[in-house]
Amino acid sequence: MVEKARGGVLNAWVIFGTILLTAIVFAIGQFKVPPTMTAAMADLGIGLTQGGLLMSIVAITAIILALFGGVLTVRFRPKTLALVAICCALAGNLVGWVAPSFELLLFSRLLEGLGYGLQTAVMPTIIAEIFPESKRSIPMALYSMWVSIGMLFIFNFSNVLSVSWGWRSCWLFCAGLFVVVLILFAAIVKEPADSALGEGGSTWQDQKRAIAIEAKNPSIWCLTLVFAIFGLGCSAFSTFAPTFCVQALGMDPAAANTDTGFLTFGMIAGALLMTGVLAVYKRSRSMLLLIVTIITGIFFSISFLLNAPWQVIPFCLINGVVLQTIPPVVFAVCPSAASQPKTIGMALGIATAGDHLGAFVGTVALGAIVEAAGNNWLAAVPAMAVFAAIGVIGAIGFHYFMKKRAGSDSPVLAES
Repeated sequence: MVEKARGGVLNAWVIFGTILLTAIVFAIGQFKVPPTMTAAMADLGIGLTQGGLLMSIVAITAIILALFGGVLTVRFRPKTLALVAICCALAGNLVGWVAPSFELLLFSRLLEGLGYGLQTAVMPTIIAEIFPESKRSIPMALYSMWVSIGMLFIFNFSNVLSVSWGWRSCWLFCAGLFVVVLILFAAIVKEPADSALGEGGSTWQDQKRAIAIEAKNPSIWCLTLVFAIFGLGCSAFSTFAPTFCVQALGMDPAAANTDTGFLTFGMIAGALLMTGVLAVYKRSRSMLLLIVTIITGIFFSISFLLNAPWQVIPFCLINGVVLQTIPPVVFAVCPSAASQPKTIGMALGIATAGDHLGAFVGTVALGAIVEAAGNNWLAAVPAMAVFAAIGVIGAIGFHYFMKKRAGSDSPVLAES
């Protein structure tokens, strides 16, 4: 029997479009700080450490809220949690718009972080609800573009806003976007009536048992390891690539920023490519994850071996495509790896928290390694290779446990 999207195919895709648009707005809000940091630092009289904290506080909050958001989906409807996330981000942008001091601006970013972390677990959970398992891969792959599209938009449009109305106008602009998506999300997104998530009739003891079962699921922890290493390697390269180009290749800072920015274009192309791959690939998805993890690991290992400026743009384009192969597969296989339908949200929350944790560690670990080696960027090569090997081990473990599950009589979700 052919599975149908709950509520109709067209309706499911309209809901998906609203979810993707909302996630893109979250990315726009998250990444408005880097292109406005110089102006904000001058206006508020702060240094690089405090400026960086405006980004890292969101990452730290996202680690906690992604996991906590997954737990909450056992108790509350994902749509309700998504609306709370949007309201938190809206409030954060309004506070940031009028913040007279760094401390209040930092508080506003904390509010944004609450929403950002919560939505990263909740949005894919709703997608998993409205699309059946056999139809889930394509929307999950398309959803993985939300960060790269949001970054590409705000890194370009922020210049228009800042020049005309100052850096604070980016906060007001984001607040307006969140008002729009709040209305659209409330009106358009409908969850299936037979959803197993957020069941009001379940007792707290039932919920604790469901959470405990998912916490003991080895497949999810292997998948989380893969996603954590992806986040680590991706953030390490995207954060330090411009500095590497300046210090190791002798490039002008402006040229380094422009050339490494081609990574975003590659990531969007990679998401579209993986959408097609997941649409036609009918074999084991856990094996597909292992394959793309190995390929990504190879690129991790050679990321800082470039030795000429002309290599930067083509490498960033290709590397962007490669870096976008893991997230679509993770989002596609994670619901199938959950122990029970009602714990899909928690499974996604655990995996997403791994991505956030890896991203946070990556921006610290690689810089410390290179600095300890006397700013010798060759020290980054073995470090990235080790990170890649750990990710491959996680992918091997995930493939093993999913194949073991497929061959057992356990009443859990089968591998897609």
